[in-house]
Amino acid sequence: MQRVLVLLVLLAACDSPAAPREFVGHLGATDVWSGAEVVVVSPSFQTALPHVRIGSDTLSVRRLDDSTVVAQLPDGNGTRTLTIETAGFEPFSADVTLYGLRSIETGPLLAGYLELIPNTTRVLGAGDGLVEVDVRTGNVVRHWDETVHSADCISSVGPSVRVGYYVLWGKDSVGGRCTHPWVWHYGLTTLDRVDSLPAVPGAWGMAEIGPRGIIAGGDDVLRISHCDSAGCTPQTYFNQGGGLGGVSIARSANRAFLHHWFGFIVDATTGDTLGRLPLGPGGSPATQPFYHAENVAFSAGEDTAYVVGNIGASGSILLRILTSTGALIDTLPLTNTYATDVRVDDTRIYVALLKGSVGVNATRPELRIYDRANLQLIATLRAADADTLSPTEWHQFRLVPDLVMHAMYLVATVQVVGFDANAKILRYDLLP
Repeated sequence: MQRVLVLLVLLAACDSPAAPREFVGHLGATDVWSGAEVVVVSPSFQTALPHVRIGSDTLSVRRLDDSTVVAQLPDGNGTRTLTIETAGFEPFSADVTLYGLRSIETGPLLAGYLELIPNTTRVLGAGDGLVEVDVRTGNVVRHWDETVHSADCISSVGPSVRVGYYVLWGKDSVGGRCTHPWVWHYGLTTLDRVDSLPAVPGAWGMAEIGPRGIIAGGDDVLRISHCDSAGCTPQTYFNQGGGLGGVSIARSANRAFLHHWFGFIVDATTGDTLGRLPLGPGGSPATQPFYHAENVAFSAGEDTAYVVGNIGASGSILLRILTSTGALIDTLPLTNTYATDVRVDDTRIYVALLKGSVGVNATRPELRIYDRANLQLIATLRAADADTLSPTEWHQFRLVPDLVMHAMYLVATVQVVGFDANAKILRYDLLP
């Protein structure tokens, strides 16, 4: 009887499954872009693909070689626990931090094209008068009434070739009528009115690009007036259908980029045209009419400008041009998108756009990050499907970099004279 019991115990031991082995492997990185792929390396992957999940969400996995797989991460932001399950091995977990869209928040009243105060996360805009908003916090930090600047007179705050100066247009303190625009010096503690400028009713945007030389853009026609001590001579430069959407100035290079339904490089000291983007109906590089240049960013050396614009049925396009002449260096099509703004640093290009079908139907916000050296895509930071920003409701978009917090903010505002609304602020965390 004793020998029979021993035999039964041995047979049971042979039938019991082997204990799972310890998983040996590692992640290629634990700090990763939202929506990117994470690399996992382990010799345990030789016979089968692992099951990889974040929380209850199963991730798509593909093989690179017999010991390396990549898993497609979800869109999101913050630290998540990644779990890897492989047959015959103990589950393995590790924390990964996703860098992407942190939040979408409602900001203060803002309208029109916003002017970024250099080396800060603050913008000047038309709200309930003139407001300075710290985009990092979403708070109004300084405010002046509508006698200084009013969205009823012009929707946008205008830049000046002079550092610390802006073009504002307010109302009469008695009758409440729009007076005329002025150049103001915006100091740390003061706001001083400096020069009077000629009024252009219905203008979307205005800017001082030379010694009292003023760009004034209406809804239909761009006008430039040359001003001196004897007064202003209007429309001596050119009229260009489409109006003025905005002006970006490279101050040390003395270049101004005028953009809306066109794109001009202008000498910011004389007002003379240096070049026009080689775009237009049937023109290169677009086979579709180039509807308008939305925004521009200058490189640190200001020898190169990056322009985003929309080209009709094809979507949008990113252009790299020489600021000296406006000559085209290269292009990058952005299919099925509505591009809204662009920023650059030493190594990256940041493009804000709305994804979907083209035009007013493109509503899902994305921030795309490209390598400046070769225009290769680094990351696409997406919003949820339900988070939309229609370009028929939000007309102006402004990227604001935050070097201290390693973040990028996108501010969306309306641009209709006489109307303002609460801005939307999208906050993105960036990989250092």
